[in-house]
Amino acid sequence: MNSPLEGGCTLTGALSVTTEIEGAVTVIHGPAGCAHHNFSLFHALCAGRDDPVLPAIVSTDLSESDIIFGGEESLERTIREVAAAGNCSLVCVLQTCVSGAIGDDVDSVCGEDYGVPVVPIPTAGFLGGGFHDGHVRALLSLVPPARGGKKTISANIVGEKTLEFEREAHYGEVSRLLSAIGVPVCTRFVCRSSVEGISRLPQGAVNILRDPSMVAVGEHLEAEFGTPYVSSFPLGPSGTICFLEELGEILSLDVSTAVAGEEARQERIFWEFRHLRGERIRFGEASGHADSLGACREIAEAAGMAIHPSGRQVPVPDPFPVGTGGIRKVLSLWRRACRARV
Repeated sequence: MNSPLEGGCTLTGALSVTTEIEGAVTVIHGPAGCAHHNFSLFHALCAGRDDPVLPAIVSTDLSESDIIFGGEESLERTIREVAAAGNCSLVCVLQTCVSGAIGDDVDSVCGEDYGVPVVPIPTAGFLGGGFHDGHVRALLSLVPPARGGKKTISANIVGEKTLEFEREAHYGEVSRLLSAIGVPVCTRFVCRSSVEGISRLPQGAVNILRDPSMVAVGEHLEAEFGTPYVSSFPLGPSGTICFLEELGEILSLDVSTAVAGEEARQERIFWEFRHLRGERIRFGEASGHADSLGACREIAEAAGMAIHPSGRQVPVPDPFPVGTGGIRKVLSLWRRACRARV
């Protein structure tokens, strides 16, 4: 699977965030079936990435009696059991369609003292919306309080699609570009992060959003901490250069040396694939988003390939590989497609 998992309800979207936090346990307030379904999904995805860590998910296992008379007691009991186990630093509480429909006062139950932080995240299964809604709400619910921490010349990575198979490769490429201009990563919000890591979020001088679908989170962080944001990971040759220049402008850094180095790197890649010059290609009409197709056209033209209706159809990767490293991946895919005709 190359695409991020975008199907599902708010519960699954929020779980894609909360299950990434080291030391956190997620309580799913609802019937056991909702927890079982999502546990199986995340377990399978982790296994597919050779990641042996099982998602820390607990269900309140609502019964028919709870559904009729209310499930707040079951929720409080489950949170206390999780907290008493003593092996978690954060409890996240998500609702299913059932608990959302019966109207349990989840915020009030989560407001009790359990000895560990308890964060309710508004989900309510499909009643609350779709996967993306749950993803965004989870991030917004986990924004730490402003504590006046001093900002450093560093960047936060915000809103990564945690279920993407290529997410670590994308993160690695963005980290490499940041390193080229001398900017370290402050924290990832929230891929492979911890409660302590999340608390550093206000210290970052710029937030780099995974893609424009995370703008609501970027705007919230800017209003909360005064931190500007870059709206997307870089795509294509010019997109990568613009990414560096935008960061340089935000952080008041001279990035000319890094830009020259990146342009030279891109030239070497196009020289490496010089045998593709003159190839006639076309892209599938329904393939990719507008930004991805724009990057494809730029890469094809820079590689000397001709875009023609009768050309060989080549794939538009989804998700599109980011940065200069992504150019090599795209050209490798196209080379394979061109060679497949013989």
